[in-house]
Order: sequence, then structure tokens, then C-alpha cells
Amino acid sequence: MIALLCLAALAALELPALGPPPAIVGALRWDGWWAGNPWERNLDPREWRSRLPFYARETAEGRVEVRSDRQEVMDREIAYALRGGLAFWAFCYYHPSSWPEADRYNYGWRQFLASRRRGALRYCFILQGGSHMGPRERWAETARELAGHFRRREYQRAPAGRPLLFVFATQYLEPHFGGAQEVRAAFDLLRAESRRAGAGNPYVVAQVFRAEDGVRAVERWGFDAIGAYSAHAHDEHREHTYADLVGANRWYRTSFAATGKPMVPTVNAGWDGRPRLRDPEWARHYRGAWYAQPTPEELAANVREAVAWVRAHPAQAEAGAVLIYAWNETDEGGWLVPTHAEGPARLDALRRALDAAR
Repeated sequence: MIALLCLAALAALELPALGPPPAIVGALRWDGWWAGNPWERNLDPREWRSRLPFYARETAEGRVEVRSDRQEVMDREIAYALRGGLAFWAFCYYHPSSWPEADRYNYGWRQFLASRRRGALRYCFILQGGSHMGPRERWAETARELAGHFRRREYQRAPAGRPLLFVFATQYLEPHFGGAQEVRAAFDLLRAESRRAGAGNPYVVAQVFRAEDGVRAVERWGFDAIGAYSAHAHDEHREHTYADLVGANRWYRTSFAATGKPMVPTVNAGWDGRPRLRDPEWARHYRGAWYAQPTPEELAANVREAVAWVRAHPAQAEAGAVLIYAWNETDEGGWLVPTHAEGPARLDALRRALDAAR
């Protein structure tokens, strides 16, 4: 009798429930770390070795190998991503015919789909305007391929059930397809193929660096929202604090929101492409600022602020998503993947922040 009374009393208590996350938080992936890749040379200098991910090693010759193109590595990465509370990875997609080695960058999403450990993690794609999307005359074929991904249960969707798709380097879309009307027609075709596949209407996000470019994508090409691949700022070729990078992320949110268009906020885990300065061709892309790396707590606080913004602006943040730059942009300066130096500290701090936000 006493036990029954105790159970009744407990049932009457209004205990707080751990509800769903206030935002779908994902991280972009750039999979350039296959055996023999050209990027690992950027991390040879001692000053960059604190960045080495758990799957990297130092060789007997004093160089580094950074290679994640093995299924066992992908399986561990999935476990780490789930440990950090991530909902999805946004994989950079490279059409195999873009250039001779383009398809090598697609190992990540293929190994993800081949993994038995993918569990609750989802994936989506980032298309890159121009030749990375493949030949214009093969776009119908590419659209059908993408639609086949959209219908998979593992593909990430916005809360309304629409497949999530990001498009970077939008300045190359009109030259690639032949004009604004042709870009709209190309994405209309993609939408039609997606509906035909039973996946519904894709939610297409333009990743830009200026708000006016995002408005153009929405109004001229029929895109659904504005976002960014990386939300860094500052022109001075010198180091800034991570607090300055937080301010840049905040400025992107504010300027994009001021357009009145829907948007997906981007949070930087870092931005420091100095390792790539060894290549004169790439050096032209890194004339601006770089930022000190965050502590795990600083990074988690930045994500928590973006999540709070999504919660406070449900109409404009209709996709309900936050994108983190990045999972594994190691030589470009933004990562969540555990490193030899830091372990999974960033992911653990992120998980604590997301759990606290529920």
C-alpha cells in the first residue's frame, strides 16, 4: 500500500522532460584526406601538428600522413559525431567528371553510407557552383542522382520534411548554366526529379559571403534560404581572437536576417588557412585574417548562441538548422574531429551545450 501511494505521488510530480533539440546542428565535411592526398603536406611543419586528427600519424621521416579514407576510420568518426550531439554531416559533393581526381573527394559520403554504425546520424550535400557540379549537358542525370539520395532515410531533412541542400560558390552558377533563367530552370528540374523520386521539394540554401548575394539567389533562382560555408570576416592579414570570429558569425546572422529572407546560421569552429600559404595558387585565397583557435568551451558557447537564435526566430530560421564549419577542414583551420593534442574535448563541450539547450 505504501509503495502504491509513493508511485502515485511520483506520477503527480511535474518532472521536466528532456525534449528534442531546439535546432538541428550539423557540421560540413570536406574529404580531402585520402592516401597520397596533396593536402597533408600543408601540415608537415611543426607549428601545425597540434591540429593532427586522431587518424593522422607522424612518419619515421619526420613527415605526417593524414588519411581518413578507411572504413574503420569512418566508423569511429560517426561514433564521435554522435557523441558530440551532431545531427548530420553536410558533405561537399564533387561530380566525378569535374576533373580527373574529383571523385576521390567523394569517399566520405560513400563510406558513411556503407557503415553499419551510422545509426542516428544523417547526411546531406553541399554542391559547389561551376564545374564541380559536372557538365551542364549532364545536369538531368546529376539531378536524378541527387534525387536518389534525397529519398534515402539517412538524408537530412528540414522539419517540414524537405531534403536539405546547400549550394556554395553561387557566383559561378549563372556562367555555368548560361544565365539566371537557366539556373532557375536547372533547380526546378532538380525539384521535379526529387518529387518524382518521392522525396518532396528540396530546401535549397545559398552559401554566400554577402547578404545581397543571398537575396539574389532567393529572388532570381528560387532558392529557399541564405547561409554561409564559413562566416569569417576582417581584411587585415593578421591574427584576431576567437571572440572576433564569434562577432563575425553574429554579424552574418544579423545582416542575413535583415534581408527578411529565411536563413541557416553558420558557426565557425575556427578559420586559419595559413598552412595553405605554402602553395602560391592557394595563397591568393588567404590574404585576410586568421583567428586564434577556441577553447572547447568558447566553441560550445558560440554554437549555443546560434541555437538560441534559431529558437528565438522560428519563422526566419524555418529549416531549424545550424551548420558548423567544420568537421575536418584541418589545414584550413576549422575542425571538430578529435585531435591527438586535444582529444574529443570540443565534441564533449558541444554535447554539454546542446543538452543544456534542450
